Amino acid sequence: MTFPNQQILDRVTQGDEAAFTQLRSYFHVPAFKFCSVLLKDETEAEHVIDSVFNKIWNDRLDLRAEGNFQSYLFSSLKDQIFGEMKRYADPVARKQYFDRIQSLGVS
Repeated sequence: MTFPNQQILDRVTQGDEAAFTQLRSYFHVPAFKFCSVLLKDETEAEHVIDSVFNKIWNDRLDLRAEGNFQSYLFSSLKDQIFGEMKRYADPVARKQYFDRIQSLGVS
């Protein structure tokens, strides 16, 4: 049986914080490696991971990852990263964005 199984995902959609923590913990290291390679910035990688998992939790009632949660997660991470890169392609805007993230204490 692969992780996460449908039972874990069902528990997450029902608001089970322990199941969500288990899901997040399981995927944190591979998600961090993936984001760090694309972003070349560990702080920003953590920010993207937090953002995506917060969105997953907030939208858990609509979670449609029955087929493969891992694919869903990594597609969401990629979309978030590319969205941020596009939005902050200008070097000045990108620096302001990183400064804002650091001032929030996200690490």
